Amino acid sequence: MNMTHTGVILATNTKQNKDVESEVRELKELSESIGIEIIGTHIQNRSSIDRKSYVGSGFLEEVKMQYEDIDYTMVNDEILVSQNRKIEEIMDTNVIDRTQVILDIFSLRAQSKAGQLQVELAQLEYLVPRLKGQGINLSRLGAGIGTRGPGETKLETDRRHINSRISDIKKQLHVIEDHRLRYRDKRRSNQVTKVSIIGYTNAGKSTLFNKLTNAGTLQEDKLFATLDPLTREMVLPSGFQCIISDTVGFIQKLPTTLIESFKSTLEEAADSDFIIHVIDNNAPDIVSQYDTVLDLIDSLSMKEIPQLILFNKTDLNNKKRLLPMKPHKFVNMNMPAQDMLMDIENFMVKSFDAYNTSIPLRRQDKLYSLKRQTIVKTVDIDEEQVKISGFEPAGNFVKRIVDKDDNCD
Repeated sequence: MNMTHTGVILATNTKQNKDVESEVRELKELSESIGIEIIGTHIQNRSSIDRKSYVGSGFLEEVKMQYEDIDYTMVNDEILVSQNRKIEEIMDTNVIDRTQVILDIFSLRAQSKAGQLQVELAQLEYLVPRLKGQGINLSRLGAGIGTRGPGETKLETDRRHINSRISDIKKQLHVIEDHRLRYRDKRRSNQVTKVSIIGYTNAGKSTLFNKLTNAGTLQEDKLFATLDPLTREMVLPSGFQCIISDTVGFIQKLPTTLIESFKSTLEEAADSDFIIHVIDNNAPDIVSQYDTVLDLIDSLSMKEIPQLILFNKTDLNNKKRLLPMKPHKFVNMNMPAQDMLMDIENFMVKSFDAYNTSIPLRRQDKLYSLKRQTIVKTVDIDEEQVKISGFEPAGNFVKRIVDKDDNCD
């Protein structure tokens, strides 16, 4: 992306920070993805964040003296209005915190009506408590960095108008959520097995999704390329048919407003039978990215869902730098899709129930149904019947298929 503005990053390193260097590198990438060239980063080691100026007035003065002219001061945490004003006053720049940057990127990436509404809701809920004392940010909006989505006109409206818009958006999202619930209920009644792909942003989830389904969806080397959940059919080597969903990528310090706004979307993953956790094996911060996703899995009550970890991009880095206890494989985009599908099938079998059954020779149409709805491993045909063994999801698929027609025997 063309860099149209310059900026510096401010960060505090307290006991709460797991890896501030990783967070700063990520914020630099986030900033550059919206056109801000980062020309300096400044980390202040502190026991706690300064309530008045985030890093302390003296530290801000020292940073200010190092630069003649910059457009933005990027802050590694979500800050208070009072902190924003103080940084703005000393640095004499626009001030954008981490939450604003992420919201801005989300507003650029959202394509569906639901995604756009969810992002706008998050932006407005972030804005409401900050309406008073909006310093020079309102007079220096420029291209709108940090304020995309609601837009300049909405930023100048009163709290009542914004609250009315928030209420309207929630009503529209409620209708969309009702539709999703009906879809989920229908899937449960049909006992369709669902797999969700999750992982850190830009880990290669969409590339993998396309590889496994031939879906042809957007896959780009950029943050949050996928915001809107996509669902397609996935057929395993045995012929077993299930559905697989691609989900929004996770990130360190994902804003609370976004988690709440995208809750219904994230709950789609929480409603899955299996999870495929994709990790960028070439990421310099692989451990912190892994921990971030695990924390979100925990917060979304997804820990008990069987999880297969795929270390992606091994064509770029095939070193085994992280070996989790959960089932895992090392993959890349150059591998045959069937190999990865077989890995997924072997993983799913471990959670299925083994079965043995037989059908009359004249009813081999039932074998076709068994192959679509269960994982068939062996088929033996003699003069009178077909003997089949395999694995089925919970729900007596085999019994229902074999006993479906009382006249089959």
